[in-house]
Amino acid sequence: MNKIAVLMDPIENIDPSKDTTICLIESLQKFAKIYYIFPNTISYKNNFVIASIARITVNRKISQCYKLSKFREQNLDKMDVILFRKDPPVNDNYLNVAHILQRLESNGKLIMNSPSSIMMMNEKILGDCYSPNRLPSIITNNYTNMEKFIKKYHDVVAKPLNMMAGKLIQKINVNDRKFQNKLLHTQNNNKDNFIILQKYLDIHKYGDMRIIIYNGKVYERCLLRFPKKTDFRANLACGGEFFIKDVPKSLSDHLIIVAEILFNNGIYFAGIDIIGKYMTEINITSPTGLVELTNENDDLSTEIAKDFIKVIDDHKK
Repeated sequence: MNKIAVLMDPIENIDPSKDTTICLIESLQKFAKIYYIFPNTISYKNNFVIASIARITVNRKISQCYKLSKFREQNLDKMDVILFRKDPPVNDNYLNVAHILQRLESNGKLIMNSPSSIMMMNEKILGDCYSPNRLPSIITNNYTNMEKFIKKYHDVVAKPLNMMAGKLIQKINVNDRKFQNKLLHTQNNNKDNFIILQKYLDIHKYGDMRIIIYNGKVYERCLLRFPKKTDFRANLACGGEFFIKDVPKSLSDHLIIVAEILFNNGIYFAGIDIIGKYMTEINITSPTGLVELTNENDDLSTEIAKDFIKVIDDHKK
């Protein structure tokens, strides 16, 4: 039976009713032995990647949804695969972990998702690169360029490049007297930080689609998320609401191409965000949405788990 080690955020802080990683573990444990990597224990020592791990079992139907065995130090090369599901921010610590995992990957170990690709690909920039239609945007830390962009498009959204769940995002209007303060907030109070400005899209009208990509496949149903009336962020973590619908057929051909590109770069699970006709983000670090879609289709997470196991078995051949 395959051995899968999961690198995620501290499990005691996880909400099992919403967490995609816990949902994946629950399905994967039907086909493999799952091990939890204790945060902040991963190290590179004498040419080996080691960490403290414990066998984990999950049952999301009970309040204490997980059980851990006694932990032990483990050479992670003894695992068949590492499931890399650490949340942003993609800061120095995050990149250091990715660099260490890359040592395993360079020796042939399967890491899902690839740390090399995560370091090479930025989630916000990916959306801009692969959108079927180009949303006016600028990536910069230059205030003169930011001001020109705001004056041209009047309403814009400013996003940090390394965060998630709507954190530090600001909506800016050309008439805002203190828009530089909003820009600095998005930069996390560091003017050297690059951010992305995008032309504002009426998200209350269009909604924000979250489309799940797994193993080069596009799941046929998606979340259509809408923000609260008092907000412009549709993230569920910000109180957004959603309903589930079919992925528009008009997007199918393009999404299949993007899914294949991601798969060929070692991205086995991703969440694509689309507003109107624009792809705004491709989330590859720890995308969410699986729980909500699995609540509609009980077989989905198991289907994805089976697909993951096939990828693992094929990799070992």
